[in-house]
Amino acid sequence: MNSELVRYLLAALPPEDLAQQVWFYKRHVAETCGSVRGMRVLPHITYIPPFTLPEQDVTMVEQGLAGLIQSFQAESVRLEGFGYFSGKKSHVIYVAVEKTELMQQQYTELMAYAVENSLLPESQHRPSFTPHLTIAYRDLNEEKFQLAWPYFKDRPFSETMLLDHFWLLKHEGKNWEPMTRFDFRG
Repeated sequence: MNSELVRYLLAALPPEDLAQQVWFYKRHVAETCGSVRGMRVLPHITYIPPFTLPEQDVTMVEQGLAGLIQSFQAESVRLEGFGYFSGKKSHVIYVAVEKTELMQQQYTELMAYAVENSLLPESQHRPSFTPHLTIAYRDLNEEKFQLAWPYFKDRPFSETMLLDHFWLLKHEGKNWEPMTRFDFRG
């Protein structure tokens, strides 16, 4: 039996046309500022951050997530403009997603599931989240951020996406790949 630990995360993936717009911005930052780490990650909104499991345990987690997520209600969400987080070592630039009460409720239920089922330690549980689609992160140091942010600061971006399913993503070496889709009830 394979007991190798594998990394997973649960996320909402935007439709392909919207994902292509995010890829455009990821490429822009990589080419103009040298911040390339964002190119390794599919455009997504994280609901359960990366966690590790023995590969043979993923079926049990998939069943639990399916049971929970099928009770979720679909809605359209707005993506409006750009934002950033500042960390000690690097910054994050992202497409801002307007958080709804329903998104917060779903996040809260998913994080409770993750903690109760030992996917995440209690210390990683955050009561609230900032939904976003990452453009650049990790290698976006202060110098690169100062070069990149003026391009995004006042740039308009306004889209909507239907949030009606999540994906369990599996880390495959250097990239995250969609593995299992969980549809909402409606």
